[in-house]
Amino acid sequence: MAGVIFDDRGETLPAHPAYLAGRLSCPRSDLDVVAYAIQKLGYVQVVPIRDALLIKFDPTTVRHLAAFAAFYEIAGHSPKRLILGFPGKAGSPERYEIFNSVIKGLKRVEAALDRYQGSIGSMEPQSEGSSAVGNQGPTPRERFPMRGRAVAPSTPVGMAPAGDQSKRVSKPLEAISSRDEWLDQLLRSWRNARSGWRLPSTSSLDPLQLLNIARGRAHIVDTHTSSPGGFRFRLWGAVNSYGAGYANKTLGEMPAGLMRDEAVEDYWEVATTGVPTYHLISHVENNIPYSYARLLLPLAVDGRRVDQLVVLIHERPLPELEVL
Repeated sequence: MAGVIFDDRGETLPAHPAYLAGRLSCPRSDLDVVAYAIQKLGYVQVVPIRDALLIKFDPTTVRHLAAFAAFYEIAGHSPKRLILGFPGKAGSPERYEIFNSVIKGLKRVEAALDRYQGSIGSMEPQSEGSSAVGNQGPTPRERFPMRGRAVAPSTPVGMAPAGDQSKRVSKPLEAISSRDEWLDQLLRSWRNARSGWRLPSTSSLDPLQLLNIARGRAHIVDTHTSSPGGFRFRLWGAVNSYGAGYANKTLGEMPAGLMRDEAVEDYWEVATTGVPTYHLISHVENNIPYSYARLLLPLAVDGRRVDQLVVLIHERPLPELEVL
């Protein structure tokens, strides 16, 4: 049994005991390092077994980013069955549950998390004097869109190859196109998860709902670093025409070009203001055309300082840009 294991930052690690022992600096040779990572550190293991996936986690310790990354892994495999494995108490064997419906299995995972950690979609405690969620007024940036507009610090960029071109239009959140209804649906979920002026965190959103709606069209970006070039893709949505293999890469490590340079600017703006943005974007890069709507949603563990971005990409024709 090997597969992969997801850590508390959502990173994918090989579930090989020798590798994990070195990674986690486990000194004892008799320690079951995989079980230790699952039970003590809240990691999640995913193992393909023929037409099924075995998901091993401990609902009493599991970390939300590990569970979220596991959901993405499950969606990428499209298994026929899910097998959930739960560690037993001292001296007791592990427990297993088999689901022929993937959705029912995921709901069982969510229910297990709810029981031990409070609802995975629960809202952060409201600050004193805050208004009820779902009846929020606009943020300062939404009311005063030109106040405090962020400018990305200079980052090394290469000259775009001849023929590359880009058209990028920022639209008000209230003007999200009916063609992008699923983006608007996730924006409403993000707003409902807010508590007063506080931003939602990863744990206050419902990953099962996001998974079902986004269907592989979402990236998660870590923005802890002060330089936007160091923003890191913790999760890379597999459903896109740009390609795969960019998980754990920073913006600065992405292929040079207009798409990267504009992403640096847009991601930095949302990370510094804490205000979502909706763009219609048309690129031609290396003679390859890209056309999509994009919604950026900021997240913050402390409700104030943005530490992650949810990047939602809807690839589609953009007739709206033809009339501008």
